[in-house]
Amino acid sequence: MARRGTGTKGQKIPLLTNHFKVNVALLYEDGRPVEAKGVGRKVLDKVQQTYSSELSGKEFAYDGEKSLFTIGQLPLNKHEFTVVLEEVTSARLLGSPNDTDRKRMRRPYNSKTFIVQINFAAKIPMQAIASALKGVETESSQEALRVLDIILRQHAAKQYVLMNTILTLQD
Repeated sequence: MARRGTGTKGQKIPLLTNHFKVNVALLYEDGRPVEAKGVGRKVLDKVQQTYSSELSGKEFAYDGEKSLFTIGQLPLNKHEFTVVLEEVTSARLLGSPNDTDRKRMRRPYNSKTFIVQINFAAKIPMQAIASALKGVETESSQEALRVLDIILRQHAAKQYVLMNTILTLQD
C-alpha cells in the first residue's frame, strides 16, 4: 500500500507488523505425542510463564493443535522446552462411608513432564491481513484470517476466565 505524502508529520514510532507462524509439537517426556484436549493450552501457558526471557517476552496465540502465532520473530528458529505441570487430583473420602467423622483429604500432587518443540513455519505479512479485511483474495489471505480468528478467540477466552474469576470473588 504505497501512498504519497505519508509519514511526513507526527512522531515516528516503532511498529511490529508481521505475524510469525511456528509449529508446535507437544510430547510426554518418554517421546509419546500429547493427544489429550486442553492440555496443550496449559502447557503453552506454562512455557510462556517459565521461558519468557528465552522467547524475548513474545506473547503468542495458540490454535489448540499444532500452530502458534507470534507478533515478531522468535530469537531462534527452533526451541525446545521442558515443562512440568502439577495438578491436584480430586478429593477422596478417608475411612469407610459409615464413619460419622468423614474427613476429606486431597491426594498428593500429580505431576507430568512435557517436552515442547517450537519451530518457525512461516511469516504472515500484515498486508495479507489488510487485503483479507478488504475482501481481496491473496494466496495467504486465508491464513491471515485464521491468525485473526485465533487471536480474537484466545483474547475472548482469557476475558471470560477473568470475568468469571471476578464474579466468583464477589459472591
